[in-house]
Amino acid sequence: MSIKHIGIIMDGNRRWAKAHAFELYKGHDSGSKVFGHTCEWCLQGGISYLTVYAFSTENWKRNEREVRHLFTLMEKYFTEEKVNCVEKGIKIIIIGDRSRFDKRALSVIESIEAATAHCTKLTVQIALSYGGRDEIVRATKKIAANIKSGQMNIDDITEALFDSSLDTAGTPDVDLVIRTGGAENRRLSNFLPWQTVYAEWFFSDLLWPDFSQEEFNAAIRYYNSVKRKMGE
Repeated sequence: MSIKHIGIIMDGNRRWAKAHAFELYKGHDSGSKVFGHTCEWCLQGGISYLTVYAFSTENWKRNEREVRHLFTLMEKYFTEEKVNCVEKGIKIIIIGDRSRFDKRALSVIESIEAATAHCTKLTVQIALSYGGRDEIVRATKKIAANIKSGQMNIDDITEALFDSSLDTAGTPDVDLVIRTGGAENRRLSNFLPWQTVYAEWFFSDLLWPDFSQEEFNAAIRYYNSVKRKMGE
């Protein structure tokens, strides 16, 4: 079964920076470059969907300076790469709770989403201010509001309806999740709990800024070596 959708937990930017005696922001800067390379590898491999975990709901608890740098980096990257994404056919979608973004961040996000909306070669979902539990709660509230308003009743709730209420509506479930960062981080970390129920997992010992095309290909080979039973 071919891979349609890859999810990546991009872990290890801060540890990479500390290991190289750099300031923390250097790890995030290097990690953003690897993200760009990964999009290229997906295009080369015929992967249709890529979802990356960039900033979780829990990450808001980090140092204010680090959070500010992450969003400045995001704004810079989206602004500079907008034309490149359009030329390469990469659609950008931001998933997560947008209520905590300021007007500037929202403007940059909406701009790149609008500019790339017609692109079809690769859909990249970037999880920002995202948490799997938070996504499920928000989806539940949407459905509850529709029931309260009389637009539907409780018997209308199905897996398909719930799926269509999530941030990832319209995209297939994840086939393969890659998590970088080594053996100490072999966990889900609130990443797409609904969408990864039958995903295969590949844990890389590399920190995200060191992630390479060779390691990406190793993850693909691992996926191809597994016989997926999907509950059968």
